[in-house]
Amino acid sequence: MKPVIKLLPLFLILFSYTAFAQRSSIKVIAEVPLHFGIGYEGQVSKHFSVGGSIGAMTSPNSDLILSYMRFIGTDELIVLILEDAFQLGIVGELNFNYNFGRNYFGAFGQVIGVKAGDASWAVVEDYFNTTQGSYAVKPGKAGTSDKYVTIKTRLYQAGVLYGHRFPIVGSRFEIDVEMGLSANVGSTSKMYSENRDLTKLSERFNTTLDKFYKEYAFIPSLGVLFVYKLKPNDN
Repeated sequence: MKPVIKLLPLFLILFSYTAFAQRSSIKVIAEVPLHFGIGYEGQVSKHFSVGGSIGAMTSPNSDLILSYMRFIGTDELIVLILEDAFQLGIVGELNFNYNFGRNYFGAFGQVIGVKAGDASWAVVEDYFNTTQGSYAVKPGKAGTSDKYVTIKTRLYQAGVLYGHRFPIVGSRFEIDVEMGLSANVGSTSKMYSENRDLTKLSERFNTTLDKFYKEYAFIPSLGVLFVYKLKPNDN
C-alpha cells in the first residue's frame, strides 16, 4: 500500500494538467513484461497529451523478469535473493506524448515497487561472503539462527515509447499498441531481520542492487491498451 500512497502526488499533478483536456480516455493495459493496469490520458493541445497509469506486477510478468535476469547473465545468487520479492509489485507511470495522426511518440517515468519478500540467509551469506553471526542480536530478541531475511526494493525507470492507435469504427473504443524501452535512473533497497541488526548489510545490499540495476535494468516492453474515449477525438 505504501508505494500507492507515495504515487498519489504524481497523479494529482497529472489530473491538474488534464482537468481541462480537450479529449480524454481511460485505458485497460496489458504490458509485457511488467504489469496489468488501468490508465488515463488527456490531450492538452493539438499534438500533446499527458497520461498516467497504475498496475500490478504479477505472474507471468514477474517470472519473465526473473528469466530475463538469468538470460543477461545475472549472478544466480542475486536472482535467488530477489526471486520471492519479485512475485508481486506495484507499477506507477506518468507519460507525455506527441501525437501525429494515429501515431505517437512519448517519454515516461516509472516507479516499480515490489512487496517485501524472503531470501534465504544461506544465499545471502554466500553472495556477500558474510555470516549471520556477524550481526548483533536486537535487544530483547533471541540469538537463534534465522532461515530468512526480508528484502524490499524499488526501481525508478525513465524511457521512451512509440504507439499506434487502431480506432474501432462507429464506437468510442480503440486499441493502442505500444513499444517502449526504459533504463534505470535510481533505486532504493533494504534488507532486514526480525532478530538481528542488519544496518551495515542493508547498506551493502542497497549499493549492490543500485549498481546492478543501473548496469542491467534496460527493460523493453510491448503493451496492448484497450481504450474508451470519454471525449472522442477526430480520428
